[in-house]
Amino acid sequence: MTRSLVLLSGERTSVPEAEARALFLTYDPESRFESPEKRILLVDSLADPFVIGSRVAFSRRVGLLIEGPPDVRSQLCGKRVRFRDFDLGGGRPCPDPESILRGVDVKVDLVNPDFEFTLVRGKKDYLALTRPREMSQAWSLRRPRARAFFHPSAIFPKLARALVNLSRFREGEVFLDPFSGTGSLGIEAFEAGAKVVASDQVAKMTRGSLSNMRFFGQMWLGVIRADAFSHPVRQVDAIATDLPYGRASSTRGSQPEDIVRKAIETLPLLLRKGSRMVLMHPQTLKIEAPADLALEEEHHLYVHKLLTRTITVLRRK
Repeated sequence: MTRSLVLLSGERTSVPEAEARALFLTYDPESRFESPEKRILLVDSLADPFVIGSRVAFSRRVGLLIEGPPDVRSQLCGKRVRFRDFDLGGGRPCPDPESILRGVDVKVDLVNPDFEFTLVRGKKDYLALTRPREMSQAWSLRRPRARAFFHPSAIFPKLARALVNLSRFREGEVFLDPFSGTGSLGIEAFEAGAKVVASDQVAKMTRGSLSNMRFFGQMWLGVIRADAFSHPVRQVDAIATDLPYGRASSTRGSQPEDIVRKAIETLPLLLRKGSRMVLMHPQTLKIEAPADLALEEEHHLYVHKLLTRTITVLRRK
């Protein structure tokens, strides 16, 4: 078991910490967490922090916590490294980087390092070994306007990635977005290693998802025009979706309240026991879990004064 450091991003929402926790629990359900101060998450886990770092969206750094003299010389010998500090307002001066790197046979590379000694200065100092190159996700290349097919209902890659991570799938497992729209969640689930099934009842959207899948050189299990509440797929490992609502999304005459109710009644039947479904919806639409579902988490994202999104995580018992 190793101790890891997660430097959370600074958004004013519980999503960053929830996403990091979900990823560690995906690979080690016995992971233990400590939040000693704002934006700092310490984790005791068998999960590989570098794997977590390659998947996470709302964290600045994830790596091995160094609590004493850095005993990392064997894995750093001949590697390119750099030093980076993040000041969270602790008020203490930054130590000399040479004092940290002294005695380690490495090459300094400020642009494209293999590893980074990350110092986070909060109420106390936290030093970690991270891999920033593997955390570079090129979000802007997959933004909605950069895709072959655009629609104003599309969500941005970082939020899409957080939603799929909250569903806790492992690489190679089957992920379903039953309201795929332009394929935002499918794109990010594939990037994170899932086998993707995307469906929508609107033909224009299924064609758009297919175009975007091909545009990014991805190969999903399927893009299906289907009613989400009478789905041809029989079992998946994880579900995450942005439920349709508002003028930019097509609800085909259904009221948002009816869509939520039907989603809760039908979609969990596609999940094996213990698997999760993540729903994003307006905060005004309340979700109450029936007996066969456990409501594990709720997180809120302020958009503007008329809209706050809620992310609800449900587990099939």
